[in-house]
Amino acid sequence: MTYQPDPRLAERAKENVAWLTTISPKGRPSPRPVWFVLDGDDFIVFSQPDTAKTRHIEANSEVSLHFNSDEHGGSILVIGGKAEILPDGLASEQPGFLAKYEKHYPAIDYDVPKFDREYSVRIRIRPERTWGF
Repeated sequence: MTYQPDPRLAERAKENVAWLTTISPKGRPSPRPVWFVLDGDDFIVFSQPDTAKTRHIEANSEVSLHFNSDEHGGSILVIGGKAEILPDGLASEQPGFLAKYEKHYPAIDYDVPKFDREYSVRIRIRPERTWGF
């Protein structure tokens, strides 16, 4: 079966935060909030090096990405797929990333060079399925 993006994804992709869930070596789900941009049908996330998130992905590429619900518990959208650690790429060079997030850098004591330096691991999430209501 071929992956078909959920029609709500374009609107939900405007949100600032999604939840990336990786699987620990003990098989436990490990959700964490992430900044993301779409690259075609794929999601791009940046991470600091040598984190639990990157170690989990290296050991098990199966992940899910989901968005917060609305205030009534609806508007659920979950994307399941595979993640890969990419060998190169900076947030400042990723189309759409600075336009979406640079305005938030000062609130977390970052600027473009510092973010590129500290969040130097690029992760691509290739969706395989979606569900929601």
